[in-house]
Amino acid sequence: MLPLLLFLKLLSVGALFAGSVGAIVARDLSDRRRFAYALAGPGFGAAWACGFGLTALTSQSLLSTWAIGSMALSLLSLQAVLWSVGKEGRRGAGAAAFVVLPLAGTVALMVWRP
Repeated sequence: MLPLLLFLKLLSVGALFAGSVGAIVARDLSDRRRFAYALAGPGFGAAWACGFGLTALTSQSLLSTWAIGSMALSLLSLQAVLWSVGKEGRRGAGAAAFVVLPLAGTVALMVWRP
């Protein structure tokens, strides 16, 4: 069961990254929304579900620093994605930084677990 959850977590994080980057890079607002709602949102939910399953299987604490930090950063990133596709004109370097940097921090916390 553990290898399956790890694989599903990898796929969901990939969908989250692809949807988040697509929500910033695409030029048309409808395309950006499609990336956000069809890839980033479901990828976020699946990543969290797999993460909860993995912490239960490996007896990790959800109250550890890396877990709380990962949850906070990923939630911040998803909110930035949703804000950026909320209306036209919210696509820029600042929005991209608020989307990509927290996601990179999330992955770093999950990989290195300080």
